Order: sequence, then structure tokens, then C-alpha cells
Amino acid sequence: MKRFKAELLLFLTATIWAGTFPIVKLSLVTLPPFYFIGIRFLIGALLFSALFFRNLELNNSALLKAGLVLGYFQMLGFSTQTIGMIYTSASNSALITGITILIVPFAQYAITKKKVQPENWVGVVIVTIGLYLLTQPHINGFNIGDLITVICPFAWAFYIIYVDVYTNKYDIRTLIFIQLWVVVVLSFMLGAAFEDFSMIAFGQFEILSLLYMGILATFVTTILLNRYQKETTPVRASIIYTWEQPSAVLLSILFVNEQFSSIQIIGGTLMIAGILYSETFEYIRMRLKKQLD
Repeated sequence: MKRFKAELLLFLTATIWAGTFPIVKLSLVTLPPFYFIGIRFLIGALLFSALFFRNLELNNSALLKAGLVLGYFQMLGFSTQTIGMIYTSASNSALITGITILIVPFAQYAITKKKVQPENWVGVVIVTIGLYLLTQPHINGFNIGDLITVICPFAWAFYIIYVDVYTNKYDIRTLIFIQLWVVVVLSFMLGAAFEDFSMIAFGQFEILSLLYMGILATFVTTILLNRYQKETTPVRASIIYTWEQPSAVLLSILFVNEQFSSIQIIGGTLMIAGILYSETFEYIRMRLKKQLD
């Protein structure tokens, strides 16, 4: 039950992330990517600091290093995803991000040597087939935005594994505090180097977008991910996060008027089926075992 609750909250995290894709796509018209990320994370970092600064452990060098590693991979993931979305669609960006699920088992083995369970592999295969049907690279090919976005799932795969490693060893609040501020500092440094802050427009849409991104998609999701992912396995977590892709596609259809074929709809359905299989198989197996005993 403890893991079920944790995985339900990770599912909520993926749902909140899904809403960011159409928002980011529309926001990039008036907000340059590095400053957009910087302002988004600044909102989350300030809110987190105001609530938890007195409870931090900032005198632990190993913990500081762990926070820097998490912040680096978080920044790499968000920056490549956001820059890529300038040149590709919100749905393509979401779907390419789903490749994370293919990389996580290998990153997990490389870093922690943890064995991947059979039902997780089956879930990975089902979700991968669905992802292929959704993206249809054999028909649509890749553009520069797609190629930039391909870096994102590698960053997220290693981020997921390191979250699993570090949140079981160090204070979670301090880890979150460090990684949020690492992204803020790096984003504003890159923004100052490559973008013009004076060109940013802060209209009603931009303000509402940044509040959603800063409070829900940064502050809330970072806390949920760092707090509850350790209650499950990285592979199971990555499969849950894959819910982000089909739901982001649906939101992009509704709010950005992106179109998809029936084959792509089948792909999205397969992805959901893979998530459900991976998440329910163990519970079904345990119940059947109890009945047989």
C-alpha cells in the first residue's frame, strides 16, 4: 500500500508534466528558453527556500555534490527539451521524451547493478511499440528540434537513477534545494550569454504560464519525485512517467490544434496498456499466490 500511494503520486507528477508541453510551446513565442527555465525554477526555488531553508543540511560536502549532480541532469533535460520545442511540435517533444523508458534499465544497471524485473521489461516493450507508432519516424523523419530533444531522455534516465541513489542516502529537502538553485543559476547564466532579457513580454498568459510552471510543474513535482520515487524502482517509476506522453499529446490536440492519425491513437493506447501491465502485474501475482496457498 505504501508503494501504491507513492506510485499514485508519481502518476500525478507525470500528469502535471503533461500540461507543460502545450504551455511551453505557446510561451516560447514571447519567452526565450533559458530565461523561461530560469524564471520557472526561480519561482519554485524561492517558494521552497521560504518553507524549508531552516531545515537544510548545507555542511555536508557529499550531499552538496549529490545536489549538484541532480541539478546538472535536471538542467540538461529541461534545456534540451525546451530548446527543441522551438523547432518541433509539443507532441513530438513529449513523445521523444518517452524514450527515457528505454534508457533507464541500462542506466540503472550501469550505476547500481540492480536487476530489472520481467514484468517491467514486458511493460517497456509494450510502451516502446506504442511510442514508435506515435512518433512514426519511418514516415515523418527527424527535424533539428527532434534531434536536440533526443538528448533530453538520456538526461532524465540518469536523473531518475541518481534520484533513486541519493534520496536513499541524503536529506531530501537539501537535495531539492540545491538542484533547484543549480538550474536557476545555470539558466540565467546561459540566458545572459545568449538571449536578450529586454525582449521578454510579461502579459497575462506569460504570467499564468510561469506560475503553473514554477509552482505546480517545478515546486510540487520536484518534491513529489524526490520524496516518493524511492518507494518504488527506477524502472517502474520511468514507466509511470511515460503517462506524460499520451496525456501531453491529448492536451496538444485540444489546445495547440495538433493532429494525429488512428495509428498514433493506437500507439498511445498501447503505451497506457504497458503502464497498466507493469503497475498491476505484481499485485495480481501476489493475490493469485495467496489464493493458491
